[in-house]
Amino acid sequence: MRNIITLFSFILIITSCDVVEGPYEIETPDITPIDTNTYVKKILIEDFTGHTCSNCPAAARELEAIHDVYGDQIIGIAIHATNFAVPWTGSGTFEYDFRTQWGEKWSDFFGISSLPSGMVNRIGYPNNEHNLGKDKWQEAVIAELEKIIDFGMRIESDMTNKNITIKTKVLNITEGDYKLVVCLTESNIINWQKDGNDDVSDYEHNHALRTVLIDEDLSTSFSYNIGDEITTVINFDLTSLEQSNNEYSSNEGGVGNIGEWDSSNMSVIAYIYDNITKEILQVEENHLNN
Repeated sequence: MRNIITLFSFILIITSCDVVEGPYEIETPDITPIDTNTYVKKILIEDFTGHTCSNCPAAARELEAIHDVYGDQIIGIAIHATNFAVPWTGSGTFEYDFRTQWGEKWSDFFGISSLPSGMVNRIGYPNNEHNLGKDKWQEAVIAELEKIIDFGMRIESDMTNKNITIKTKVLNITEGDYKLVVCLTESNIINWQKDGNDDVSDYEHNHALRTVLIDEDLSTSFSYNIGDEITTVINFDLTSLEQSNNEYSSNEGGVGNIGEWDSSNMSVIAYIYDNITKEILQVEENHLNN
């Protein structure tokens, strides 16, 4: 019998550089497995980057190449952090500020000290095997795609009522301390980027982290049964979120030059991770203007 768990998370923002597996059959006595034809394993590649990192565009191109092979099973986030992401205020070139408080927090927590660097589902933490050069991403992706999925996710976005709904379905009996993160990214941002020996003024920045809406418990339970459904509803105000990031930039040596967010180029990314190992178990993406 299905248990319906509903979590309502309300956010009030004031100011503030080549394989599809499945279907999987889950054999458990007296329980009918969920048909996982509906869900597939998806992989999150967190690409730590910076606009003054000359080698970072090569990593961005590698991410796109992997996506070309595996399609929507690969989801990327470009996290601008470290000194390579600090804007050159007053230079007239690299003044745009892609940084976020969450990007800097994750960079510090996972020990990202040189760029480009990336994590594939954060596998290898805390054994210092999680920070991977771009040439190791595909190998890690292949290994991740072989894993059975415990959770399926769906994202619904309602711009009119300014809310996002994350629907999580349990596909396998499991226990653990799991967290849900929901964030916004933006693509098609045209601005400066060092690329090898070139300073490119019209570089296309994609998957740039803009903000994190929640990072909280997936549910109040540590035990999950096949068929359990968890619904998380998030209210948001895009204008307030943008202003909050603008203020963060101003307080961190920038001039609040974060550009004007374009909702037509933004995506919602939601992922579930193990709070002990930090491994990302499932991730999903959908356009904000869905």
